[in-house]
Amino acid sequence: MAPACSQPHVHYNVGGPMLNKVFQAACDGDLPIFKALVVMLDKGRGRPKEAIEALRVEDAGELEGFTALHAAAKGGGLDVCKYLVEELLVDVDVVDKKGRTPLFFAIHSKNVGTAKYLLNHGANQDKVSHDGLSLLHSAALSDNCPMVELLLAKGAYVDPVADCGTPLHFAASEGHYGTMKILLDYNADYNKMVNGETPLIAATCADSKSMECIMLLVKDEPMVKREIRTGGLVSLGMDSLRKKDYRLAAGFFSQALDLDPGDAILLSNRSLCWLQMGAGDKALRDANKCRKIRPDWPISCYRQGAALMLLKDYEGASGRFLDGLKLDPVNAEIEDALREAMKSLKTSRSSKAKQLFGCCREISGRL
Repeated sequence: MAPACSQPHVHYNVGGPMLNKVFQAACDGDLPIFKALVVMLDKGRGRPKEAIEALRVEDAGELEGFTALHAAAKGGGLDVCKYLVEELLVDVDVVDKKGRTPLFFAIHSKNVGTAKYLLNHGANQDKVSHDGLSLLHSAALSDNCPMVELLLAKGAYVDPVADCGTPLHFAASEGHYGTMKILLDYNADYNKMVNGETPLIAATCADSKSMECIMLLVKDEPMVKREIRTGGLVSLGMDSLRKKDYRLAAGFFSQALDLDPGDAILLSNRSLCWLQMGAGDKALRDANKCRKIRPDWPISCYRQGAALMLLKDYEGASGRFLDGLKLDPVNAEIEDALREAMKSLKTSRSSKAKQLFGCCREISGRL
């Protein structure tokens, strides 16, 4: 049986013929047909509310316990919603077998008008379904910005906690920038720790991680300073570096450097990121700053040499590696780099000499 009710054309097949007709009319918002069906259900007993409330989906998987008000909310049948809530006085927060209210389905189907109506007529904006998710969680997960804004404007609690975190955790883990911005504008707790993760950590660990979203979470200077003091940004940068996500690592190190531009280690780490991304000029710029701050640190010389190698300045690279080896004579890595630089310099000079010799022969031949 098909449990779908999606815009714009919906067809129900969730039970007997009468149930299907009632739910179809509710979903379509066809009030005359819906009222006529309610009269048929009531059979002249004068209890239409009881008749319609007794009509529920049974054994239909996802829609078990579904009611006519759920169908109207899901399909955007606003006129039917009004009739059920205002005339028949049906419970606006009636739940299905999974604890989902009609408002849940209005939000899920992006029926803003229906959602507003339900909220204006007493629907609980903080209702939690049996899986522990609030309405705001659902809206945030689907990046439904209008619904997120609507729920918060109606007083929904911005930081409800589910097993996987708050709505901000959900939005951050999916890279939903617009939803994150709204949640933060309503003072969502960007330091909220759930299962050992803050929204910032959720954003950096996401498959669809967005640097824009990450920067949104670290834009506040007092927060960034706290992150640095606890090793947060640096730790995240190093973790990204180990995962070879050099672009993300460079972003973290850049944020840290904005607050502490004199940190030679951060400059060295970012220089390495630029180097791995093939940005020789940026790598050299950071390496030069690093050496200026710590002229006696062999690593700063090594970073300079590596950047110059990328830029094919083998003579300059040899000089920097030699400086580093003088500071740390037993450093095998720098020694190997110096040997490679000198080999490249010799090859380069030999190639240039051959090119020059060839040019000279060509010119002599013309003469």
